[in-house]
Amino acid sequence: MMDKRLRELLLGHIERHPAIQARDIYKLLFQGVFGVGHLISEKTWDSLREEAGRINIDDHPEEPLVEEVSPDGSMIRVNLRPYLRAGHSLESLYQAMKESATHEGDEAVFLGYWEPFKQLVTEQGLPFIVESIEKLDESMAEEGVKPKHHTQKYRDAYYPAYRVVKLDIYQRLCLS
Repeated sequence: MMDKRLRELLLGHIERHPAIQARDIYKLLFQGVFGVGHLISEKTWDSLREEAGRINIDDHPEEPLVEEVSPDGSMIRVNLRPYLRAGHSLESLYQAMKESATHEGDEAVFLGYWEPFKQLVTEQGLPFIVESIEKLDESMAEEGVKPKHHTQKYRDAYYPAYRVVKLDIYQRLCLS
């Protein structure tokens, strides 16, 4: 039996993002478990500033400020367009990213979310390409659970511009 919160997380993202593919679900679950630590480097601040300056903050007006990426809600995506439209500090978001980067995920937890996703696809007849799921399974068998990029279809549909942080850190640093 699938955890109710995991089911709600998955179905919510699928509903809000009809162009979502299996690799995008993988990325969602990866972010929820492992956070952003793999992205933090000496270039993180420059990358955040560059992206914030490049995006049109008036695009995607329906985009929520935050989206949960973990079933327990402890890890979120902060969407840059509504974040900047609301006048929030880029520096605060950067600090939240750095603090959130200390979070370490667990491959077993990830797999504990991935397997129910595959069951949900089968049971609900969700529109995911089985071969894509099988390729992701093969990739994990060969190299373990590693970060992946969004699919081109997802990028074209949503032009994702967000940062993943822990909710409690976000609330403390970005909303005060």
